[in-house]
Amino acid sequence: MVALTALVPAAVGAMAIVGPVAFGLDLVWPVWGAVIPFVVWVAGAVLATWPQETIQRAWYGYRDPTAEEHRRLTEPSRHALRRLGVTAGRYRLMIAESDGPNAPAVTGRTVVITSYAAKTLPPDRMEAVLAHELSHHIGLAAVPVFSYTHLTLPIRALWWLLTRIWRPVRRMWAIARRWHTPFGFIVSFVLTVAVALIFVVLMIPAGIAVVGAALARLSTDRTEFLADAAVADLGLGPQLLAALEAAIESGHIESDRVTRLLSIQPLIVRRAQRLRKRSAP
Repeated sequence: MVALTALVPAAVGAMAIVGPVAFGLDLVWPVWGAVIPFVVWVAGAVLATWPQETIQRAWYGYRDPTAEEHRRLTEPSRHALRRLGVTAGRYRLMIAESDGPNAPAVTGRTVVITSYAAKTLPPDRMEAVLAHELSHHIGLAAVPVFSYTHLTLPIRALWWLLTRIWRPVRRMWAIARRWHTPFGFIVSFVLTVAVALIFVVLMIPAGIAVVGAALARLSTDRTEFLADAAVADLGLGPQLLAALEAAIESGHIESDRVTRLLSIQPLIVRRAQRLRKRSAP
């Protein structure tokens, strides 16, 4: 419930995008115009879940383990699945290219670990890391991750638009310079003004959305702590702590904008601190 409550800012941020669109369409097409953005939102959530493995490969660059990684992962994954009472065919293991030990928690049947973990961790620590990632998928632990993924769909869509909105302007400017005629420069100027106005209008909901998504990251941090607690209950707390401490000592510390903005310690450090306290006599 705490993790779900922390998702409220993400919901507010998403509504800052979907709400104005629904209001504008409602003025043009009463009732149905207001419904369409929410239908598209739900359809996007379904699309992101249904063929998820394909999307994860294309959008996030997740890949299958190499032959060597598969060899190193076979026994630890078998032991982790047995500890959690999960059948081997229920999940598919994929690799995220990262120098840190913490992989993103995803929804669906995919379990992700980092290339750093797959290549460097000894079997017992690998088992603990795999148990941590599997714990995100079991029971109610999957709900906050699933909710965060779908609540931030409109935010990610708007961010995608804002990063590409100036491309037509740059292309038109290149064409105008090639033509070297007044007409080309006039069209380029008009297009620049139009895109600038759209950009300014979108910046307000985008600002609200980005802040909401950033604050909601506290919810995903909470799910990491819960997964660590589940691993400790399985008797793998010392192995997971050893994996985190080794990564910290070797400088594999990932810190995102949210933690830097809030001046809090990186997630991996806070996870290690909680595990130390949990294992203290």
